[in-house]
Amino acid sequence: MDAPAVRVAIDLVHVPSRVRLVRREPLPEGVLTVLQIAAGDEAAEIEAAEAVGRPRELVRSAAAFFIEQILLGPNSDSYRVLGADRNATAAELRRNMALLLRWLHPDVDRKGLRSMFAGRVTQAWGTLKTPDRRAAYDKESAARARRRSSGHARKKRRSAAPGKGFGVWRDPPQGLLRRAMWLLLGGARH
Repeated sequence: MDAPAVRVAIDLVHVPSRVRLVRREPLPEGVLTVLQIAAGDEAAEIEAAEAVGRPRELVRSAAAFFIEQILLGPNSDSYRVLGADRNATAAELRRNMALLLRWLHPDVDRKGLRSMFAGRVTQAWGTLKTPDRRAAYDKESAARARRRSSGHARKKRRSAAPGKGFGVWRDPPQGLLRRAMWLLLGGARH
């Protein structure tokens, strides 16, 4: 068994500062295994633990951490919430949704600490469960990405200050050092 997603999950448990980086990357191969482990599939857990050479308890907690931080992290789209990419079939999305809901079920989550995620999982499934809803979601996501990229480009533009050979920010930047540089470079005079 090749378990890249399980390895990433274990790495994140040991180095949680990498979470932001991993959230920006495409999902690693083998997310299904992570979902199966979290949902209580003992055979998947044993196989993954042997494949990565780590204790089962670590593999189980890493799977939960991966789901909470990478799949259910802030700004995750519906595909990522369900642990899939845009090429996933409806059957794969449904299977992943069922595994996530099993992970969230009180029989698996006895303390009920993860129940707050159930709404996000069911909402993601509701958004993608029919071809029409999925097409509308994909169209809106593409439009949102275009708006975000054009807005980002506008924020980065600079205007030339009168009599200066370099550009300055139109609005004061965030951070003490940047704001001080902005003032020193004449940013407050426009």
